[in-house]
Amino acid sequence: MRVAVIGSGLAGLTTAYLLRREGVEVWLVEKSSKVGFHAESVVVTPSNGETSEEVTKSATVKSDGAKWVVDVPMRGFQGGYYPLLLSLYMHLGIPVKPTNYAYSFTSPSLSTYFIHSGSSGYSIPSLPSSAYTSPFAFVRAIGTFLGTALCYILLIALSFMAWHDFLPSPLSSPNLTLGDFTDHLTTFLSRPITIPIIGYSPWTPLGDIFRSFIDTIVLPLFSAVGTMTSSDVYSLPARVLLEYVHSTLGTDHYHFANGFSAADVARSLSAPIRGQGDGHVRLNTEITGLEYAIGGGVRVTLRTGDREEEGLRVDKVVLATQASVAKTLLRGLEASLKDWGEEKEKVRVGKIRAALEQVQYRETIVITHRDTSILPAEPDQRPINLFLPSVPSSSTPPKSPSSITLSDSPPSEKPATPFFPPSKGIYTMATQIMPSPKGDAESVLQTTNPVVALDPERILGISNLERALPLKRPTDTLNDLRPCSRNALVYLVGSYAYPGIPLLEGCVGSARVAVEGLLASLTPETDMTLHKSATGGKWPMSKIWERTKRGEGVGGIDWEAGRGSKVVRIWRWRRRKGGVWS
Repeated sequence: MRVAVIGSGLAGLTTAYLLRREGVEVWLVEKSSKVGFHAESVVVTPSNGETSEEVTKSATVKSDGAKWVVDVPMRGFQGGYYPLLLSLYMHLGIPVKPTNYAYSFTSPSLSTYFIHSGSSGYSIPSLPSSAYTSPFAFVRAIGTFLGTALCYILLIALSFMAWHDFLPSPLSSPNLTLGDFTDHLTTFLSRPITIPIIGYSPWTPLGDIFRSFIDTIVLPLFSAVGTMTSSDVYSLPARVLLEYVHSTLGTDHYHFANGFSAADVARSLSAPIRGQGDGHVRLNTEITGLEYAIGGGVRVTLRTGDREEEGLRVDKVVLATQASVAKTLLRGLEASLKDWGEEKEKVRVGKIRAALEQVQYRETIVITHRDTSILPAEPDQRPINLFLPSVPSSSTPPKSPSSITLSDSPPSEKPATPFFPPSKGIYTMATQIMPSPKGDAESVLQTTNPVVALDPERILGISNLERALPLKRPTDTLNDLRPCSRNALVYLVGSYAYPGIPLLEGCVGSARVAVEGLLASLTPETDMTLHKSATGGKWPMSKIWERTKRGEGVGGIDWEAGRGSKVVRIWRWRRRKGGVWS
């Protein structure tokens, strides 16, 4: 079988790698001059702190500290929510190390109002420096800590109930948003009991405390995790958030060990495709069209950097692009199928294209720099610092994202820095402090979605990206995005094509599902007894048994390796398998 994978982000790279490991001939096509997973990374030279040219396929951190690769965007992840990603890294031999990040929470009106000391909820939060300015401030800080602790325990209990389908009916709908979820609980906690006989329900401050917890702690955290606006977070299905809380409880954060970066992942995943010979990894190549090929398959029209067009005929195509690009390419394929009378596949492609309309994106700015003026006071600085431009409310009507504004800093040789105006109060600004690997250079800051202007003279790199939002109706949309026939010509992969918050786990998970489907299409009809896996993919039962005996999954990878210890696996056990929330 011949397969073209269009797009070289983590989803495309993983798909191509798994297919090649299964003996499929693969072409990896990328419009950019670099493999996508590390195309935005910045190289810092510790000796002088100046940036060199962007990361290439050969750029790594040298043991002598000659180069320091700063991945863009942040590549940290949490074990409980990323078992497939962790399994893939373990298989590739890419070392990661646990890092239990501490967080500071800051807003213009309250300064630093809360500090989370890491350890995935097991640590005791530190008090912000403002707590020690007066006895009243200290008492207020203790009260904030106690209220946050109480609400966090309640959130853990609710996430456990959601994981096992024990939520009360008003909170159990898969379409219930976080905003509605907060309103329900706030109303209940404000008057949780009714005095018998007289039927009076006394007011308590618990409702206001819980709403404040959602507005000032949960909102900025998930705005940063999913690169979402405030209104996006409140529109998030509450079940998605609750299951994230449950699956990550007690697990470690990870990032690449010193000397490794996203470039090493991209190189390892692309090596088998390059090993097929010249021309199987096509950079600087744009896809201008997909057409049905007579006799079956797809003709892919390629345009290289010198504007010359050529055709590539393959049996299947995997689109690892943004949804907007996939829609455009599928429109041409759908018309071609209609011309050739392939009605069944035309209907299937049309259904996929319609489902892609449900995928939304948000514009994201990531700036790598050394402008420390955006950090909180030094005693309150932590590895990750969250700045909330305003304290919104879940009852506030949703707003559209503001447009990017250029810095009005004085003229400089370097370009002005873009940012989102804080007057809209839309994005949470997240700034990670990254010390140099050898401690021989000034730390680097990476700010996602800045809401203030940065000093252009301190900028190391600026990236404008787009991030997919969680699906509003994931059950229906994901079913429509996935082929239901062994004769399907097109498969979709990407963070949006997998349950939950669109993150790197979705890239790997959707790639695994797509490859399972592609390999199933190779199996003789007599062996098409299909098994629905926990990821929603289908796989011939005989293949499952063979791989289970060898302790392997698709691509020869042990996909259980990243699921953690026995305690973590017991905590994540659930009665129901599969579905949108797995």
